[in-house]
Amino acid sequence: MPGFELVDQAERQSVLDVFDKSNGVLFAHGFDVRRNNIFRVRDFEKKFAEKFKGRKAAACTSGTSAQYIAMKCMGIKEGDEVITQAFTFIATIEAILACGATPVVIDINDTYNMCPKKLEAAITSKTKLIVPVHMLGNPAEMDEINTVAKRHNIPVLEDACEALGASYKGKATGLLGDIGIFSLDFGKTITTGEGGMIISNKEELVTRCIKFIDHGHDSDPSLPRGKDTASFYGFNYRMMELQAAVGLVQIDKLDHIVEMNRKHKKILKAELAKYTGKISFRRITDENELADTIIFNLETPELADKVVQLLAKEGMGTKNVPDAMRWHFSKYFNQVWDNCGLYSNYGSQWKESDDLLSRSVSLPVMVNWNEGDLERMTTSLNKVFSAI
Repeated sequence: MPGFELVDQAERQSVLDVFDKSNGVLFAHGFDVRRNNIFRVRDFEKKFAEKFKGRKAAACTSGTSAQYIAMKCMGIKEGDEVITQAFTFIATIEAILACGATPVVIDINDTYNMCPKKLEAAITSKTKLIVPVHMLGNPAEMDEINTVAKRHNIPVLEDACEALGASYKGKATGLLGDIGIFSLDFGKTITTGEGGMIISNKEELVTRCIKFIDHGHDSDPSLPRGKDTASFYGFNYRMMELQAAVGLVQIDKLDHIVEMNRKHKKILKAELAKYTGKISFRRITDENELADTIIFNLETPELADKVVQLLAKEGMGTKNVPDAMRWHFSKYFNQVWDNCGLYSNYGSQWKESDDLLSRSVSLPVMVNWNEGDLERMTTSLNKVFSAI
């Protein structure tokens, strides 16, 4: 599943090189002579953009800050409405609120992502941004979403935090809308411990993000940093050289991560397919998904609970559904809704999403599983589903 499985001596050496080759310069800017003109954050941004065939990328402190930065640089402000989906990490909602905007949260469909029909119905004159989220590795239906967005002349920000390495109809997630954001935290496809990345083919928009990340610095090469100019103010969301040092190694491991995810998911899904009379799989939009998660649903919430209990007895846990629903389904975001005056009926809101998610179970797919691991898992899965 995540890059942390592959952290080894290569990441360690890359971190040590910050001290051995750059005299311990941890800051992403300046100190040119002391650092021997090695700028790892800038190198990581370039390598990231090239990897996914995007024109430009901007590194920052987290996927959450990436979301907020992108929204701010797209001009989202108080009074605006931003449409997103009910099944998402809470950070998507937090970023909208941090901009002073109003989150408009709509139901998901059988892809477990934004429902394009619900999207169309939710658009108003105040809608200024659409944020589909590629949940647990499966790209959203971006053709349909982009069609709706273009019809209403509304930009699209992809939350691709959980789908780094996936593609949709031959194009990388993050580059399917106007701008895309990724998380590089310790549980993501590749990791820098904490960190985020913004990517787009709209170079001016990414350049604006880079400035916002660094207090608005124009980074004029003809001026020393202390005399640099600024076109607007920003904040400090700068990635450190240590994080970029890890990221530069991790991104070289991405192809292997994605390959093993797909290989292992195929094996487990083939085993689970024996029980399609008891379970239904989520609809996958593209075979080149990230494939780090298997999601299936049962006829009733009670059956889903029973499966989770039986899996636990076999030493198998779940991924997000249901173990972390508190942080991934808007029905449970009471700390948000109780404090912003929205969705006072959140406990009974998003009924279609609730019906699907309450009957669902997701399993992680790991990169480093060996044949023995897979054999034990398939044996356990057969035992669980034979008991229901």
